[in-house]
Amino acid sequence: MKAARSPFLALVTLLGLLAAMRGHAVRLTEPYAVEMPVASQAAAERQAAQAVALSLVLERLSGQRLDDQPLVKAALPKAESYLQQFAYLQPPPVAAGTPVTPGWRLQLVFSPAAVNALLDQAGVPLWPLDRPRVMLLVANEKAQLLPAPASVAGDAPVALQQLGQQRGLPLLLLEPAAQDLTVAAAVQALDAAALQPLLAEQKADVMLLGSVTGNDQGGWRGDWLLQVAGTESRFPLKAATFAGLADAALREAAARLAAHYRQGATADTGPAALRLQVDGIRSYAAFSQLRQQLEKTEAVQRIDNTQISGTTVIIDLQVKGRESFRQLVALYRPLQWREEIPVPPGSDPAVRPVWRYQWSE
Repeated sequence: MKAARSPFLALVTLLGLLAAMRGHAVRLTEPYAVEMPVASQAAAERQAAQAVALSLVLERLSGQRLDDQPLVKAALPKAESYLQQFAYLQPPPVAAGTPVTPGWRLQLVFSPAAVNALLDQAGVPLWPLDRPRVMLLVANEKAQLLPAPASVAGDAPVALQQLGQQRGLPLLLLEPAAQDLTVAAAVQALDAAALQPLLAEQKADVMLLGSVTGNDQGGWRGDWLLQVAGTESRFPLKAATFAGLADAALREAAARLAAHYRQGATADTGPAALRLQVDGIRSYAAFSQLRQQLEKTEAVQRIDNTQISGTTVIIDLQVKGRESFRQLVALYRPLQWREEIPVPPGSDPAVRPVWRYQWSE
């Protein structure tokens, strides 16, 4: 039966508005907003900060370093023309005797339409805002997990989350004291295989491990491992401070994850028609979660027909590309891939390949 004609599906859709979404890729919040430190409210200070902020937003949206892209380089001095609004924030009060860093925080929000148009003109594809959740673990040369290096001021997990947000990566940070010695040893050895059970338990999509040494007086260096879709890549980094090292690692991880997405999207040959068969849908809430997730998935152009038979839901889709759709849906954990049933030779052109999934509560 078709969703548009079914009172049952109308009720499902209504209940879907009330159902809590869970277990899927993390959508970036405020991807066009940045806070920058400035020494004063002088126009020259603001103009310099705007250029840096626009560069950060463009890199966050694309996952690519665009410093040498001609159109982007030309746009940075005119960053104000892409700005939607800005505000100055006073530094929060500090306890007596605490060193005070003079200056302000400049909050900038750029226009999504203007920024997206710039990327389009530059031929730079957007990295979808539904991003994989990254489990970040860092250990030193003594196989100790690092909870709060001195250079990450204040609440270390909050500071690292902010670095992740700046680079467009939703981070999962575990409490070091809650992990046993084997976890710390595996991180120090960059042994991703030993940490697979932890990755699954924490329901993260990607693993980023750092084996680091140093201090903020003499500098930091580290070897890093990024694991995505079962594939590992390693890279060494150096920085003056731990915060700088962590930011460099997150920036490199974002670039590699965005490249992984683009490789799949590049394999696409254009729009495609698919039929999704999802088994194990046993409640209104489960159906509404599935429907809502498909409606907001950027690779979906439109949903055509929906049929329900027992606990099986069949949905006909038009997608922008098979591989880009596959990668984005893979981040939605309740949907577990089972198989593809190809179109039999000689079939009517309207027949679609069937992608079978199992719904996992």
